[in-house]
Amino acid sequence: MYDYDLLVLGSGPSGQKAAIAAAKLGKRVGIVDRRDMIGGVCINTGTVPSKTLREAVLHLTGLTQRDLYGSSYRVKEEITVSDLAARTEHVISRQTDVIRNQLARNRVAMITGTGRFADAHAVWVDGGSGRESHLRGRRRDRLPGAGVHLDGAGPAGRAARLR
Repeated sequence: MYDYDLLVLGSGPSGQKAAIAAAKLGKRVGIVDRRDMIGGVCINTGTVPSKTLREAVLHLTGLTQRDLYGSSYRVKEEITVSDLAARTEHVISRQTDVIRNQLARNRVAMITGTGRFADAHAVWVDGGSGRESHLRGRRRDRLPGAGVHLDGAGPAGRAARLR
């Protein structure tokens, strides 16, 4: 007896895509990730925060609007680290909400905790309570895509399927 057809460790871009593709094929899917890392490094500490900081600085200094309003234009005279941090946290929060909603819409179970392989079909999940849960999945692959394989020629002709 299996808890899921597919268990995905990590909710970064690859984990999201694999989970949603499998769910759309009618599979019972769960994603294991820490509550503070929904979306993976991309959303929480990598691409999104760094680009948000850059865009916030460009906006607050008025650099992007100077062609329209003149060279002395500034949105805010004194820019603080807390201004930048607030904007970054806001964007991360919105992106995390989008991911949660997308997973929920596709009926992907979000399992909070840190997962580790127990055997070929099982994962131990530590939810932080000091007690681990044991989840069983029908299939386990260590390949990118967590069990979703692409067939066809080129990106437009590819269809996801589970082995």
